[in-house]
Amino acid sequence: MNNKHLDYHHKKNIDVASIFLLSLILSGILAAISITYSLQSEQNNLQKVARFYGNHFSQKITASIQSLALNLSPLYTMLILHDGKTDHFEKVAEHIAQINPEILNINLARNGIVTNVYPYERNKNALGHNLLESEQRRQEARLARDSRRITLAGPFNLIQGGRGLAFRQPVYLPSSENPQQKQFWGFAIITYRFPDVLFKKMDFTLPDLHLLASRGFAWTLWRTAPVTGTPETLLTSKKAVGKDAQRHPVSLPNATWYFDICPVNGWFDTNTIFLYIYFSIPLCLLFSIATMQFSMLLNKRNEIVLQSKMDTLTDLYNKRSFWELLEPVLKQYLERDSAERSSRLFLCVFDLNNFKAINDTYGHMVGDKILIEFSRRLSSVLSHEEFASRFGGDEFVAAVYGSADFSSKLAELKQLLEGSYNVDEHSLPISVSIGVISPEAAMLRDKPQHLTLGEFFLEKVDMAIICAPSPAISTSARKLPSMWRKACLPSLPKKAPP
Repeated sequence: MNNKHLDYHHKKNIDVASIFLLSLILSGILAAISITYSLQSEQNNLQKVARFYGNHFSQKITASIQSLALNLSPLYTMLILHDGKTDHFEKVAEHIAQINPEILNINLARNGIVTNVYPYERNKNALGHNLLESEQRRQEARLARDSRRITLAGPFNLIQGGRGLAFRQPVYLPSSENPQQKQFWGFAIITYRFPDVLFKKMDFTLPDLHLLASRGFAWTLWRTAPVTGTPETLLTSKKAVGKDAQRHPVSLPNATWYFDICPVNGWFDTNTIFLYIYFSIPLCLLFSIATMQFSMLLNKRNEIVLQSKMDTLTDLYNKRSFWELLEPVLKQYLERDSAERSSRLFLCVFDLNNFKAINDTYGHMVGDKILIEFSRRLSSVLSHEEFASRFGGDEFVAAVYGSADFSSKLAELKQLLEGSYNVDEHSLPISVSIGVISPEAAMLRDKPQHLTLGEFFLEKVDMAIICAPSPAISTSARKLPSMWRKACLPSLPKKAPP
């Protein structure tokens, strides 16, 4: 590799032959390790699957119940537009009930007292019921009134059988005495049958939840009862969940439910453990062979990872890898006091002058060979702590270390990089514009929040590219005039005619 930093961080290939011999000797130990690893992997996979199902169903339940509150909007709008008059209640309620057949009843409670019900015959006994004084309803009713937000009550047992969920929308209208102030009018209420509405709104049926049993999972949907403070099961599978079940919260208006899920046989299946032990004895030799194959795959993966970090033309770091390296280096460097630094960090940007003219005159093959030679020269002076990257086209960046007086080293670097490049019987003069900056914490005062440390400092060094016969260090953020830059571009020899 041309880039020493890549060589320094490149993991050595595993000696496959040694691994094979060692695995034969230690096959028994490796078998035990393999069993442990397999069991751990199986547990991790089970946890991932359980986490997927838990997140899926908890989010579905959350979205389903929150969407039920939207059915209160027509009632709320009617009361706001008609200044609290309920003349159109029957028509609006009928329309809502036709769209949502899972609704049990729709009520209006002026000043907290039920004044309108739909359907009437089935719910007329609720007329005159004071929600703000009811022992069973006042907690959620007062919360809705005082918070001015929709609240959820239930699930609770219904007189006609089954269970229900109730949503209460507090309504505030302008005061007759002072229109700028709003006063409490009452509640708009919709009650749904539970859990029927849940499954109709979730786009799946109850068997979909029970399907988890066929996948080997037990589950429970529960809440903490608001009155007693004890856990209350709302829905559950036939198999009980264990104490080590995963817990997924279901966030609802003024309440939180929980969806617990775990494997029926636990995270570690005893039958599987015995099966692994039974087969591990005759498989020791095969395990050694598999280890050898695995070592070869690791070697291949290591090479692939290394190649993914490199620029394919120059064998320097590519742009993405340079960002990944630069950020922690900058952070660690800026956190140190100047007295603790053995040397200063410098960020350099190199721009080959008139490179487009080379490509246009001699072709891209010659241009590529110049970039390769330039990268070789740059890499030859880098230490193990320093690294460089081709940022694109003819632009290169590097992170190097030096003393406070960096001018001499920069001059040597510029002399090395410039000069004649002998390519395909052509001797081409190459000059380089160099921008250098030494990052300091004081510069961060004008750093925009959307830029990373690397982006900020490289932007500064790019704006400070120096194109002059004698290199110098610049920490300014100004652009040189274009006429200065052009004056630094050497004229290229014309390509001889064929």
